[in-house]
Amino acid sequence: MNVTVLRHDNDELVLGVSGVVNSATAREFHRLASEARATWPASRLVLEMGEVQFLSSAGLRMLLRLQQRGPLRIVNVGSSLMEVFRDTGFTSILDIRKTIPKISLEGCELIGQGANGDVYRLTHETVVKLFVEGTPLATVEHERELAQRSLIHGIPTAITYNLVQSNHRYGAVFELVDAESLSHVLRDHPERFEEYASQYVDIYRSFHQTAVDADEFPSIKDIYHGYIDGCVDWYTPQEVDLLRHVVDSVPDRNTLIHGDYHANNILVTEDELIMIDMGDVSFGHPIFDFLATAATQANLVELNPAYAEVHTGMPVDLIKRLWSHLVSSYFEDRDTLEVARIDQQVRLFSKLKVACAPVLARNAPTEIIEASVADAKESFLPQANELVGSVDW
Repeated sequence: MNVTVLRHDNDELVLGVSGVVNSATAREFHRLASEARATWPASRLVLEMGEVQFLSSAGLRMLLRLQQRGPLRIVNVGSSLMEVFRDTGFTSILDIRKTIPKISLEGCELIGQGANGDVYRLTHETVVKLFVEGTPLATVEHERELAQRSLIHGIPTAITYNLVQSNHRYGAVFELVDAESLSHVLRDHPERFEEYASQYVDIYRSFHQTAVDADEFPSIKDIYHGYIDGCVDWYTPQEVDLLRHVVDSVPDRNTLIHGDYHANNILVTEDELIMIDMGDVSFGHPIFDFLATAATQANLVELNPAYAEVHTGMPVDLIKRLWSHLVSSYFEDRDTLEVARIDQQVRLFSKLKVACAPVLARNAPTEIIEASVADAKESFLPQANELVGSVDW
């Protein structure tokens, strides 16, 4: 039996366990795991048990003792070991995850790209969203859970299957037949713009008309406070306080928000549009969805047109046309002057997301992050007080 430290940070301590954990080795296993936990304190202990050949009742008791000392997760569990956990009822007591199957993407078509990962066609019926390297497995699992909950609430998102791994990247498999990203469809079939743009707005509304319980999804305000926490080194304390004040001033709502709504995060099937990037789904006021969309379709396209085209998968003129259609159609019951006012309000609000670029665009080139922060300091923060209490729709 052997226990090795694989990774540690404030969130997780990951230990690799191998060999036989029986009456002769169970106490040593518990001692090594406890010493590692004391040396590298973390909010959760994770045991990688893919190399465990045998686990006896003594080993099971040691797992219970480890759980009594703090949150415990067991991952990479093979079929024979999983059978032991099921037969003993431990799957209802402990957080146990099966082995993540490995797949090859050789010969697979890339059909969509985004800031969080890439979408490949695996078979005629399935696609896989492969997250960027370094994305924790917990993040992939969280997005799958949010997608499943959203589907139950009637949001048109794909049915999710198993989690997979390709090289050093994790992903999730979805059922989608003959799917292609909406950005590519709009780009390649301009004659169908009105048809698909209307569906694009309909899905937007469906999110904002779906009421949920606070324990089902995270709060968008909590999410933005987390973003701001990650940007404190880029702003003065006064600027950080102002960013928080803007977030807190928005009226509360209990309706769904996608969080990163744009055409590259939507796939077109034979009959409908399907959302695929559900990792930022939360609840709150629709202004947070609009500011996220405007960040790329209104502001980024002005700040850096070339990067906006890469991010959305569409040329500049099409990005602007889709944004204009969204605003005018979503607020079709308001007069022209009121729509123009909301448009400008949202564009300014969207710079809140630009201000959080050190977190939200951490994988982007350094010059993009620096330009975003500079833009926030110059054109957002001086006007931020005007936004407080201004959202009246």
